[in-house]
Amino acid sequence: MSCRPQNSFFILFVCPVLVLFISACTELRLRTMPSPEPAAKLRVLFLPMTDTVFQGRYWAVPHNVFAEQMVVSVQRTLRNAGFYDVVPQEDIKTVLGDTAVESIHWDMGHWSAARKVGRALHADYVMICRRGFQGFYYVRMLLINLETGKVFETTDHPGSHLSGSAHSAEYRKIVQARYRDIFNQAKGDMLATALRKGSTAYSAQIVMKPSEGPTSTPESASSAVIPVTPATPPPACEEALPAATTENAPAPPPAVAVQKPSVERKSLQDMTGPSIMEGRESEKTRIVVYDLETPQPMRVAGLIITEALREEIHKTGFFDIVNREDIGTAVEEMKLQQSGLVQMQGAVQMGRLLAARQSVTGRLGPLGSSIVLQIKRTDIETMGTLSFGSITAPAGREEDFLNGLPELARKLLRKQ
Repeated sequence: MSCRPQNSFFILFVCPVLVLFISACTELRLRTMPSPEPAAKLRVLFLPMTDTVFQGRYWAVPHNVFAEQMVVSVQRTLRNAGFYDVVPQEDIKTVLGDTAVESIHWDMGHWSAARKVGRALHADYVMICRRGFQGFYYVRMLLINLETGKVFETTDHPGSHLSGSAHSAEYRKIVQARYRDIFNQAKGDMLATALRKGSTAYSAQIVMKPSEGPTSTPESASSAVIPVTPATPPPACEEALPAATTENAPAPPPAVAVQKPSVERKSLQDMTGPSIMEGRESEKTRIVVYDLETPQPMRVAGLIITEALREEIHKTGFFDIVNREDIGTAVEEMKLQQSGLVQMQGAVQMGRLLAARQSVTGRLGPLGSSIVLQIKRTDIETMGTLSFGSITAPAGREEDFLNGLPELARKLLRKQ
């Protein structure tokens, strides 16, 4: 009879103490890393996860293989976007020390371990790709803002029991789709972070070089400083966008003669047909969307808005959009500088190399107390302007650009 109170005492007092003791013993002990130099890119820690499955089930592809595949796939996707800085795997190992990644319960305490490791790595976001089973197999992707704590989440369901190459292909497809969903959810959050970081990084550059004037350096156009105040005000909406201002900008790229066989030239001519906007029954028009030309503090923000514009064009279903990786390959082939500051002749040459029929170019920059986004669509063969549009937002309200992009895209893609 006297045994029950003792058991109750053990359960109510000793067990919680034991749990706290075990938790203290397993507390993450992280090594410190020096802070990276101020930069506008969004620093992201990526973590692949695999849940344990029961009821006689098992994963056809083990976690170490899944993790390796996801790291390669996601890092490639993020780096191609141009506005992310992915935390290297070596840095993760350095911070964790002797702690194995697989031994950490990342999701406990509202992802407290993931947040702690992310902060130790000076990341802005933690991106998690998690596969599990809850009556069905699922893949869940999360993005956590380490400053605000905001969480963005999306879920998909792969085939029931894929293995080998089928597993790899299916998960790559899912990751691409889920990333696009995450980006569309978080683009406003990312834009705010990029603008804050861009301003800080630009100020740091000014402080580091207080007495230096403009110098000519062999930097790529993506890192060239463009003045914050444009030399000339943007044109009215009724006008086509003029060529980009060249004051304090990188020298125009040299003309590059791109030799193409007659068969390829003929195929490009065959691609110039009636506008795809005449109806969905026509073949999709191949279009290249170049990065926006921006002042240096807004460069990463411009890349995010460019990516959001690509998404809006993709949603119409009318166009086959050249991906950013292919644009990079074409840039290397033509030895052109890429930043969004695309000279019209170079843009046309590159568009032809990419077998595109149309191109989209634009500028994002301040005008007084406002910021103006201008976009135009061009026929690559005739170099004629097909359509143009603009959005103006007060400084500090840059998220208005994202809200106005759907309507701008519809106007831009409307047949004139």
